[in-house]
Amino acid sequence: MTLGQRIAALEARAEIDRLITRYARAVDEDIDAELHAIYAEDAVSEIIPWSGKPAVGRAKVVASFRDYMSKFANRKRFIVNRVIDVTGDDTATGWANWFVMQAGAGESYVGWGSYDWQFRRNAGIWEITKMVITVDCMTTKDKGWADLESLVAAYPD
Repeated sequence: MTLGQRIAALEARAEIDRLITRYARAVDEDIDAELHAIYAEDAVSEIIPWSGKPAVGRAKVVASFRDYMSKFANRKRFIVNRVIDVTGDDTATGWANWFVMQAGAGESYVGWGSYDWQFRRNAGIWEITKMVITVDCMTTKDKGWADLESLVAAYPD
């Protein structure tokens, strides 16, 4: 890679890292305009094992997050171990672990899992085109997180 290509890749990674942080803040702080701004028009999102099928299109992706946000309050997520690979001039992929603390229906929840992303630069702005969230554990404080048979609580009604 030339120095210019290396600088461009570093700048892309920094912009995508900021995009991921914008996502976390938008979900934790109910910033609806930001949720709309970070997803591509043709975005796809899936939450394994909760969603059943992917949400396709920005409106449906945002609606799925609005549903999640209506079920859990006082959300604080931490995204760590990020890996961002710039795969082309305007494309990239990413992976990370997440940890979240939140409340729902009078219960305190703790959970963790991973993200798999695809990103695209559109008119100079990076967007999320695909997001797969895998829930490895989502459980209440009372149930704890060491019981292998109850690592993932049911999605709230």
